[in-house]
Amino acid sequence: LNEPQEAFQLVRESPFVEGAVRVAQYCHKSGNVCGQVEFWLLSGRPEEAYAVAEKHDEMETFERILGDNAKPEQYLTIARYYEHKSMLSQAARQYCNAQDYAKALSLYKKVGEKEIDNAIEVVGKARDDRLTQDLMTYLLGDDHHLPKDPSYVYKLQKALGNYMQAAATALIIAKKDQEEGNYKQAHQLLFRTYQELKQQKLALPQELWRRLLTLHSYVIVKRLVKAGDHLTAAHMLLRVAKNIFQFPAHIVPILTSVVIECQRAKLTNEAYTYSCMLMRPEHRPHVSEQYKKKIENIVRKPVADIEGATQESQSPCIYCGERMGDSELDCSNCKNISPFCIVTGMRMQREDWSYCPHCNFPAKHSAFTGALQISEQCPMCEEPVKVSDLPVVHDPSPMIAACKSLFQSIEYL
Repeated sequence: LNEPQEAFQLVRESPFVEGAVRVAQYCHKSGNVCGQVEFWLLSGRPEEAYAVAEKHDEMETFERILGDNAKPEQYLTIARYYEHKSMLSQAARQYCNAQDYAKALSLYKKVGEKEIDNAIEVVGKARDDRLTQDLMTYLLGDDHHLPKDPSYVYKLQKALGNYMQAAATALIIAKKDQEEGNYKQAHQLLFRTYQELKQQKLALPQELWRRLLTLHSYVIVKRLVKAGDHLTAAHMLLRVAKNIFQFPAHIVPILTSVVIECQRAKLTNEAYTYSCMLMRPEHRPHVSEQYKKKIENIVRKPVADIEGATQESQSPCIYCGERMGDSELDCSNCKNISPFCIVTGMRMQREDWSYCPHCNFPAKHSAFTGALQISEQCPMCEEPVKVSDLPVVHDPSPMIAACKSLFQSIEYL
């Protein structure tokens, strides 16, 4: 022990009892508390190690060196130490390690909201109906606790593997986010939920898919306008306008954008329709002065006088071949729902098929290639994508069949 650090390393690499005892005794004489804890444990004498850790408040060192190989009674001993010190979060963690889930949950609840995620993890491990109900009551609120953020209920259902219940909760949260104008947040939540349900091969709720579609149509408008594709941007905004009740925080700004983009795309009939809507008494006072005069002029011009309106291009339904507008996804002939391109929001076409290599959402290869020249990012999952990463699908039949199967499993929540 004339070279203590070398001795320490030797015992750590090749533990032998006598050497570990001698090093522990050396650490005691030299006042090295952490070393005492470590080498008493390596010598197989946890009682001495615990006594030192308890006396000198070095329980974190004792806990760290024990790692995942401790016995349940050792975890309990550590837990009681922390609980006695009123270190409830640390105590709860050790009770969980000792599989005393009820005690762990009780302590996490005492700590409060900052430990809810850990409480959810405990209940997910326990799979105990009584503990699940206990935490659910705590999250929803009772006589002693205020209701917590709904996102915690969503996390709890996921931890328990209740993906359909989690989807229902996610939809409630997304609706609230959307109503408050947090569109990107709502989009991300619905996207994650969609991916989880698909991964679990569970039925896709109709409302969740429709709402994700509407939100995605809205969030890609800015990209489309920046790329100069005003016609596609107008069609996406028209899709949003049909569901304007989902955007109560920004009704007038969104309808104003509809009118502007429809005018740019020469969709004059649609521009007139939504200009009239904006001139209603409940909306007119909120229209920006920048656009009010232009919108008033559109309204003054009778529909019958509008000529040269752009007609939406059509293409065959990927399932039955019936021709329909490119922005339409529901086929009136075969009743199937077509997948949409994540870049344009328009209906996918057999001869121009690709997909994001990260989230696997379909996209028109030509559109995705063009979009990546502006921003190397997937419009759906926001993962980085390069043009060279894009797959070219010559025969999308298997993917179309998978989409058909997915959409046929859609059910209402």
